[in-house]
Amino acid sequence: MRQDENAELLIYCPKCGLWVNEYNWTLETASKYSVKGKKTPTVAYIMLDMLRGNFKKWENFKIHCPRCHESVFLKKMLPLPKEEEIEEYTKQVSQEYVDFLY
Repeated sequence: MRQDENAELLIYCPKCGLWVNEYNWTLETASKYSVKGKKTPTVAYIMLDMLRGNFKKWENFKIHCPRCHESVFLKKMLPLPKEEEIEEYTKQVSQEYVDFLY
């Protein structure tokens, strides 16, 4: 689904102190929320939506670090990557990937 499998958008985990690629955050978060038919958007989609003015909608959403497996509220992830960085990543991986529900 991702056009460029090597594309990276590194996101910092405040729990373990490691930088991990957005795709891995998305997969880890989806594995926690995909029970009983629930789906979740990609972390890139959520962060873009927050940066475009919908911070309140997502601030209490938890994402899960693929390194330490701890959950982190998005409001604790500040500062988020810059909108330009996420948009460049979106161009590399495709809008279809960013809009996909896992």
